[in-house]
Amino acid sequence: MRIAKLLIAPVFISSVVLTIGFPVLAQEASEQALPASPKPRLELDSFPMEAIKVAVAANPQTPKETLAGLAKSRDGFVRRALAGNPAISEEIKDLLAQDQDQMVLEALLRNPRLPAASILQKLTENGQPRLKETLAANGNTPAPILTKLSQGPQYTEYLLLSLARNPNTPDAVVLHLCKIGDRLVRTFLAKSPRLSPQAFAQLANDGDLGVKAMLAVNPLCPPNILDELARDSHATVRESAALNSATPLTALSKLALDEKLDVRAAVAQNLSTSPQDLEKLASDREAAIRLIVASNSKTPQAMLDKLASDPVAAVRAALALNPTLSAASLTTLAQDKTIAVCQAAAISSKLTVADIITLAGNKSPLVRLNLAANPALALSARAVSDLSGDADARVRAALARNSQAELGTETFLKLAKDEDALVREALAVNPKVPKETLTSLSLTDSITVQTALAKNPAIDAKTLLKLAESDYTSVRNALLSRKDLPSDALSKLTAAEEVKFVLATRAQTDKQVLSTLAVDPDPSLRTQVANHPAVQTSTLEKLAQDQSQYVRAACASNTQAAAGNLLSLLARDKEALVRARVAANAKCAPEVLKVLARDESPEVRRATAANPNTPVEVLSALADDNTVWLTR
Repeated sequence: MRIAKLLIAPVFISSVVLTIGFPVLAQEASEQALPASPKPRLELDSFPMEAIKVAVAANPQTPKETLAGLAKSRDGFVRRALAGNPAISEEIKDLLAQDQDQMVLEALLRNPRLPAASILQKLTENGQPRLKETLAANGNTPAPILTKLSQGPQYTEYLLLSLARNPNTPDAVVLHLCKIGDRLVRTFLAKSPRLSPQAFAQLANDGDLGVKAMLAVNPLCPPNILDELARDSHATVRESAALNSATPLTALSKLALDEKLDVRAAVAQNLSTSPQDLEKLASDREAAIRLIVASNSKTPQAMLDKLASDPVAAVRAALALNPTLSAASLTTLAQDKTIAVCQAAAISSKLTVADIITLAGNKSPLVRLNLAANPALALSARAVSDLSGDADARVRAALARNSQAELGTETFLKLAKDEDALVREALAVNPKVPKETLTSLSLTDSITVQTALAKNPAIDAKTLLKLAESDYTSVRNALLSRKDLPSDALSKLTAAEEVKFVLATRAQTDKQVLSTLAVDPDPSLRTQVANHPAVQTSTLEKLAQDQSQYVRAACASNTQAAAGNLLSLLARDKEALVRARVAANAKCAPEVLKVLARDESPEVRRATAANPNTPVEVLSALADDNTVWLTR
């Protein structure tokens, strides 16, 4: 027996160097020195990958001759990346189609530019189920190949579902899937907008209740099929047909008399239901049906007027919300003794002055609250005056927040002096309030009022500047949510630690504010500034000399760094992380990439190989880079 020595070889995992041991035979040792049973072998669950070659293989800018050379690589990861590259030639596709690596073939079949039909035909005949599924899911797969895939002999659920989803699948295949597909496939097809008449007929006779129900709500389902489904023995299918606006009127008339409440409810909801059937349903014994009829905008006015005296309050409340209700019926409902009905009436935009005055005097604050928020309220100055002095603060707050009604300066001033902060807060968010009134509100010490003011788009710059001095986080955050915050207000906000990071990531932050944040002692904040797309080049130049490699790396990633020689400077950074970010920058110049292609760090060379700006001759050279990573 021999003891193994270790031969050390470097292998990279990302930028970490590992040492992998390879056994070589040495001199024999005594039997007594060996354990009674062999020790378990330590296995590393990783695979070697020539990562730089992988990046070259995936880059569409790589020269064709270089791609052809990579097609012969022994590294499966390289061939896999190559198979997904849309720029590979037909010759490379032919070669990769013969690959023994299943994942290479899958990558090839996911490529938007598929191989020739003859190659695809072979793969469908000899390929594994996973390959067929991949091909079936590709939206560029030719119709004849999809037809071949549907003919078996192997079927998987995902294969059939992929065929059903593929927009190129021929009608004949769709019909075939309606026959052989499982429940999931058939249900998916039942709602499809591209079923043929034959496919509709096939699914209409499906034995699964869910499939037929889904078919019955398909708006493209032919009338004769819908008529058949409307007579189905299962109420669920009939209900679905009753909901479909394409269902023939004769079928809807029969469904309006259905014994099942849910079916009749669906008919009452259908905007295609005839006035005659709606009239029948308006007298239905079930209040739930009459409620839906009362909500239907197609219900004849005579039926709506009749329902205004319905004995069930819920029906009358639903009627009050119907925008087609007559003024006479609305007046009747505004005088209803049930609070819920008056609440609904108070929302209507068709209220008359008399209705508004009636509702403003309602004993329920819930009714008055709804009225106070109604844009039609401005029709009655008397009602506005009454509600501005309402005993319930919620009502006054609803009035203060009403930005659709012209309430008048006097009302705004009165509400601005309200003792309840809830009212002043509501007024503070109203963009119709005069600026002078908003300014007076800024003098309050209420946090909620100041926060609301900070959100108001009508507030002037002077008030914004004053609010920026607030010590309250909620006020600062509200200001930061604005897109029109003046630069001087922004500058004041930078003094607050909890606001700095928000400013550094905020798209609207002024360049001067970013410049101020760039000298903050916190390197995490400086990193955020360096990442900002609007940061000035001069600020980036300073950050490029930062002591933190993460700040400099953020600079290297920023496309603004492409201006001037900043990327060229960072390309010479002592840290590989920074140079790798330069190499990955989409605006990096070809001359800089040429230098980085010779970098000692494999991470830098990999990023260079993946950059679309890398010159073709550099990509060809990198294709010979044999550095190996371990990847899981």
